[in-house]
Amino acid sequence: MSLSQYSALVAKARTAPATLTPAEQAILAQPSIPYNLDAWDGYQAARETVLGTARSLGKNLVVLSGDTHNAWANELADMNGNAVGVEFATSSVSSPGFEEYLPKENPAMLAGAFQQLIKTLKYCDTARRGYLLLTATATECRADWVYVNTITSRNYTASTDKSLKVLAGASGRGRIVAA
Repeated sequence: MSLSQYSALVAKARTAPATLTPAEQAILAQPSIPYNLDAWDGYQAARETVLGTARSLGKNLVVLSGDTHNAWANELADMNGNAVGVEFATSSVSSPGFEEYLPKENPAMLAGAFQQLIKTLKYCDTARRGYLLLTATATECRADWVYVNTITSRNYTASTDKSLKVLAGASGRGRIVAA
């Protein structure tokens, strides 16, 4: 079963649970593990320490991430659901991302599936190469995802696809908004 098919099954369970077949119910009843054990999910105790420290200090945490080779924006909450901050992740400039590792998945559908399955995920791009431009001021932290149209030529164009921000202070804590 592809991720897109699983996502469709999850959507069906949320919108029309009475229509699930016994086989679909069995699939959904399987235990799950964190989706990326080499990231936040794989280090629950350390993650809670970092998030708890930021929360106890009254900070609106902004985490910068990379190494997944895909672009992300997540709202961060501790294990009790308390908003703590946000995570902005950059795509890679030239290393492949999900488009290489899951070539049969439509990138737009894959991004939609991730956003459906991961409630805190507010943006993702699973196919394009580029970088993240971050601008931090006293009032906000803005993330602009810039993508290039090719990585195989010296001649390329770059364009900003998505711009999001988090506002400073407790009122903006853990909430990603459009820039």
